[in-house]
Amino acid sequence: MGAIGLSALSAGRQGRSLGFLCLAVTGLLILDPSLGTSVGFLLSVLATLGIVLLARPIASWAPAWVPSWLASAVAVPLAAQLLCSPVIMALQPQFSSYSLLTNIAVAPFVPPVTILGTIAVPLVPLLPWLAIVPIAVAGVSSAMVAGIARFFAGLPGAALPWPEGATGIATMILWSVVTILLVWLVLHPAWVGSALLSLHRRLVFLIAAGESAVRRRWTDGHSAGSQPPGRGPRV
Repeated sequence: MGAIGLSALSAGRQGRSLGFLCLAVTGLLILDPSLGTSVGFLLSVLATLGIVLLARPIASWAPAWVPSWLASAVAVPLAAQLLCSPVIMALQPQFSSYSLLTNIAVAPFVPPVTILGTIAVPLVPLLPWLAIVPIAVAGVSSAMVAGIARFFAGLPGAALPWPEGATGIATMILWSVVTILLVWLVLHPAWVGSALLSLHRRLVFLIAAGESAVRRRWTDGHSAGSQPPGRGPRV
């Protein structure tokens, strides 16, 4: 999953990365059908799917003065979190207020854990003395990830209550959609400003048209009421 996500970010070919993801999921399920009931497997697939579909578009929304590495550092965990949140909500009905900040903070320590940890696996039985270095670096990085997670989890309001069951999942999906829209609006202030000005002009036009219609009706009614009455029958 990590390789597929990395290829999606580096190559920028969404369709090919999505095809690789489907192939990987199908192959893994054929090799081990029990993965179909694994929550961890589902979360890894959803996180990768979020990175493939949303990471590059969200990163491209950043202003020109924001470095590309910073935009990607925010876009990747946000994209993964948006798709994983409904499943996490089904497991634990609470909203983690600092989850995005936590993922951004631990991002520099995740590659040493995954890459060096994977390198150390074949070295342990063959050259155990050589595996000490990658294992040590991966262990320190893991400790940093755990420490950062504990720090944010201990902050006030770190876990807010959320509805349970289908209601909680549906509202979290809605919240994910609203989050994407809010991020787009915040990162496109020029479009938002022009849209608000256009809406303001239309509103002023409608108010002026309404006032003109009311004034015209009042004038017509007043003119009709001021005409001299006709002569009545002579007594």
